[in-house]
This record gives sequence, structure tokens and C-alpha cells, in this order.
Amino acid sequence: MSEVAGGEPFAGKDLGENTFVCTPEMVDHYCEGLAIEPLRYAGASLYAERVAPAMIVGDVDGGFAGARFANAFGNLWMRQQWAFHQPIVPGREYRRTSRVIDIYEWRNRTVVKQEVNLYDGDRTIVEGIHHQSYLLSQSSGKVALRDPNKKEGVRKFEVPAGETIMPVDKTIDLEMCGVFFHGDRNYHTDKAASEELGFEEVVVGGKMSMSMIGDMLEAHFGRGYYEGGVLDIKFTNIVWPDDHVTARGVITGHEGDTALVTVWMEKDDGTVCVVGTARART
Repeated sequence: MSEVAGGEPFAGKDLGENTFVCTPEMVDHYCEGLAIEPLRYAGASLYAERVAPAMIVGDVDGGFAGARFANAFGNLWMRQQWAFHQPIVPGREYRRTSRVIDIYEWRNRTVVKQEVNLYDGDRTIVEGIHHQSYLLSQSSGKVALRDPNKKEGVRKFEVPAGETIMPVDKTIDLEMCGVFFHGDRNYHTDKAASEELGFEEVVVGGKMSMSMIGDMLEAHFGRGYYEGGVLDIKFTNIVWPDDHVTARGVITGHEGDTALVTVWMEKDDGTVCVVGTARART
């Protein structure tokens, strides 16, 4: 079945099936955009062949038409969930399917909950659920953003007790954003494009924040994250260009051979940008 084109999203909408190939250029852009050593993915330490970064899955769920509202003003990532079963190998052709699971309201936003699955033949490689929020009540002007210091979830966040994972920190600039998003002009790379959607500055893509957290987990757990990892994160505050952010994690317990992890990302002033949980085999 070919890709389903166009139209507004609705709950239960089948977005069809198409193919996905992770190209070497995708891996290069990922590594250069996040300032990661590309030799890490040559395969010598984990696999016999080169594998892609686990969070290359950020490129998987955008390959379907019909999941987005035509009015994209003020749209933001809200939540992302992934379950990993096998690594993605660059150059290999995979089959992917997608559908809109639900559309729900959250505060003043409408959220599209989209499922995407990646297969190697009949074997499931990755399962994902993406929550994209839209400000459908507005189509011009400026997006009103809540003060990070007044958000209930941020005030309540406390670092849990447990084993600390080696953090990953970056200062994300516009050049990194441009490389990471393959040179595309959009509100994650270009100020004018961002202003068209109601933001005063470029919005660092949630995909970059997600990838930093995934990179931290991947570095710590290796195959345990590629082959049995689970990530469930919520985006709580926007990251702007030149923000210095740190992805952190704490192993809070175990269920058999699986580590339970609390993950989050914060700015230097303590603003929490992402919160969530993860699981990985040890």
C-alpha cells in the first residue's frame, strides 16, 4: 500500500505504508549536528556491521502525509515514546506503517497522537508514538508561552535517588541545527520560518533534545538500549539557540535484567526542558 496523501488528521486514520532507508548522510548529519564522534557507529564495539544511532528513529515518523493539521501555527512536540528491538542498519530497506491513534485536547492545544512502526520483513524493529500539539485557535501573531518558573511540573520535579548516568551536555547553536535537520529551511533552523509560526526565535527541534537523551542512554547501556530499550519523554520547555543544555539520567531500580531510569534535560538556570522515563537491559 502506498503512502496516504493529504487531508486533515482524524482518530483512526490509516496513513499507509512505505519504505525507510537510513542513508550514510543521515548518520553524518546526526553526528555532526550533535557533535558526536561518527566512528562510534562503525560497529567494532557492538555489532559486526555499522549501525545507525538509535535515535535516528527521529527521521522515521516524519515520512507520512496526513498526520498534520494544515494550520501549523505554534505547533510543538509534546511527547515521544519509543520501543527498540533491533538497531537500524544504514543502507538497508525497511518497511514502515503509520496511523493516527487519537486526537485529544491538552490545555489550549490539540494533540495528534501518531503511531509509527518499522519492520525488517515481518520482524518489528522499532515502535513509536509521537504526540504533536497544535494551536488551532490561532493562525497569526505571537505564540504565548508560559513562564518556565511558574509551571507546576517544573516546580515539583526532584532529582531521584539512584545511580547517576554520565550526563551529555551541549551548547546548541544555529549551525548545529541546520546540519542536524539536513539543511532544510524550517522553524528549527531559520528565524524567519519560526516567526511565521508565531515564535520570536528559532525553536531547537525536540528531535535534538530527544537524541541527546537517547545518546546518553545508548552510551551507557549499548546493546541493552538498542535491543530492548524503551523511552517515554515529555517536552516541558522550549530550547533556544545558544542554550547550554544537559541530558541527565538516574537508574532508580531494576526489574530482573532491566534498568529503570528517570531521564531529564535542563538548562544552566535549572529550567527543565524534558522529563521522562526509560528502560534498558543491563
